[in-house]
Amino acid sequence: MKIKKRFAFTASIALSAVLAFGGLQWGIPSVQAASLFSDDFESGSAGNWTSTTGTWSVVQDGSSHVYYQSGSSEGRTSAGSSSWSDYSVQADVKVDNFNGNNRTYVCGRYTDGNNYYAASISNSNGGTLEIRKKAGGESTTLATKTGYAITSGTVYAIKLELSGDSINMYVNNVLQLNAHDNILTSGGIGLIAYKTSAKFDNVIVSGTNTAPTSTPTATATVAPTTSPTSMPTSTPSPTATAAPTATPTSPPVSGAIYVAPNGAAGNAGTVGSPTTLGSALTKIAAGGTIYMRGGTYSFSSPVTIERDNSGTSSSRKNIVAYGSEKPVLDFSGESFASTERGLQIFGHYWNVKGLEVKGAGDNGIFIGGNYNIIENVETHHNRDSGLQISRYASTAAGMSDWPSYNQIIGVYSHDNFDPDNGEDADGFAAKLTIGPGNVFDKCISAWNTDDGWDLYTKTDTGPIGIVTIKNSVAYKNGQTSDGNTTTNSDGNGFKLGGDKIAVNHIVTNSVAFQNKKHGFTYNSNPGSIQLTNNTSWSNGQSNFAFDTGTHVFTNNLSFAGASSDKTSGTDVSSTNVWWKSNASANGKGLVVSSADFVSLTPSVVRNADGSFTLGNFLKLAAGSDLIGSGTPNGTNIGAAIQ
Repeated sequence: MKIKKRFAFTASIALSAVLAFGGLQWGIPSVQAASLFSDDFESGSAGNWTSTTGTWSVVQDGSSHVYYQSGSSEGRTSAGSSSWSDYSVQADVKVDNFNGNNRTYVCGRYTDGNNYYAASISNSNGGTLEIRKKAGGESTTLATKTGYAITSGTVYAIKLELSGDSINMYVNNVLQLNAHDNILTSGGIGLIAYKTSAKFDNVIVSGTNTAPTSTPTATATVAPTTSPTSMPTSTPSPTATAAPTATPTSPPVSGAIYVAPNGAAGNAGTVGSPTTLGSALTKIAAGGTIYMRGGTYSFSSPVTIERDNSGTSSSRKNIVAYGSEKPVLDFSGESFASTERGLQIFGHYWNVKGLEVKGAGDNGIFIGGNYNIIENVETHHNRDSGLQISRYASTAAGMSDWPSYNQIIGVYSHDNFDPDNGEDADGFAAKLTIGPGNVFDKCISAWNTDDGWDLYTKTDTGPIGIVTIKNSVAYKNGQTSDGNTTTNSDGNGFKLGGDKIAVNHIVTNSVAFQNKKHGFTYNSNPGSIQLTNNTSWSNGQSNFAFDTGTHVFTNNLSFAGASSDKTSGTDVSSTNVWWKSNASANGKGLVVSSADFVSLTPSVVRNADGSFTLGNFLKLAAGSDLIGSGTPNGTNIGAAIQ
């Protein structure tokens, strides 16, 4: 039966165990932040809602009135304001009939039936939870969890929380899924029963000004306060109805552990009682997520994910920033030494996203494991390379034991400087002892004292696996942004070899400009490096330096380098425009000049999701002969990162 509002807080305390473990009953609303909208349908009408498809009505279900979609086709209804941006929407949901394995949604930032985010439940695969996006009529699953028991006739409290690009899904007040997307920025709320017969009640929309908790408690919990990023706190109890001991200390939320700068190792790892990163690393299970609250985490020794601490191909272990907050891992307390790295990942199948790493005594991030994903991370002011991939131990003697199939996506590495000689601190180093399948995508390397990318090999350890670099940019390498440099600093944008060892690396759709030395260089690699649709401009020596080898060049563009390009290999279909003897050189007579570009004023703008744009910088101007002159026919010459 419906609980009167003045008793809502008391009821939620008494029934916290029910909320955490399984289905609910109609009419038990949970404690909320300031409400923007609510509807319990007890008036017997749905006057606040606009249904566009399906068969909707308010009906009696037990002692409660609920909003019912009884049709067998898709039913959609919506409410609220198109100006709402950051908020949560929660509804009690009961599916009477899935009519097979169909979905039921609680939607946010709902504009119409073709544009919304949704928290979805279905009975497929033993019960499935999803965060879904529909934009421009195209549906995408942003996050999913299977094996969560969802049954017909059971009431579930489903909440979708939207804050900036962060999207959280809660079931019965427990966080189950997190995703990030920034396509849809505002909109109302929606309820969708896709070919299901479903009932909805207690719809509440609240501003996201309080931190979620795993279960409602009788006492106020203060969020961490040492972070420079302001973190929300939960609302104190409005009454003394329940004693502070009515609810025991919550265990860590299943599949999620929360850490904060002032967390304690002995804490439970909930939002209200965060633990430390070191403690969380020893506890998190495969498929689980460590959520890092914003603020600065100070370390004087490396944080290490050991070799035996791994996820699986289907259930990664995750370390992600909580919502839009920014966790900063500061290793400035370390001494300058090769053993004093920052975050070391020796395990496999980890996903690290949304962090900032700085100040390490050696590499900021070091990867020695396989199948790891580093995404939307910033690493800077470390005393060796910002991010390095190499073997985790000298006992890993062969390529089969070297780190393989790691993905580095949307990472920004800058201002790394080694204080002894300035010739080791690259933005990215995938060198010496690295296996196959490692990929850099949408990354930026700038203002590092040595190279932007260093794929060095040496005779002692022999060839390394092929590395792929794509959609990336290297600029101003050879010095830091405050002018630190040495005579030993190389300053190449993309350095692709060493010790005359052949490895056929792949570089596509990438840009090098204003580096101290070369833009792209083979660095004595005599193999068949594939370079496709790259642009190199205004570097300190050659834009492209490939003195020997059987390299394969397609649709590359060079302009205004300080020295002539060296291009040993195949010029595929004469589609490369080189810079030699201070002039364009092309087998088909194409000539490049400043008029071929919209702008030659450098601009690199990095977005909150880790992607970046060059705007009009190095963009081909309308009417340029380079447009459509590549291969396949109609392909432009040069990179396209706008």
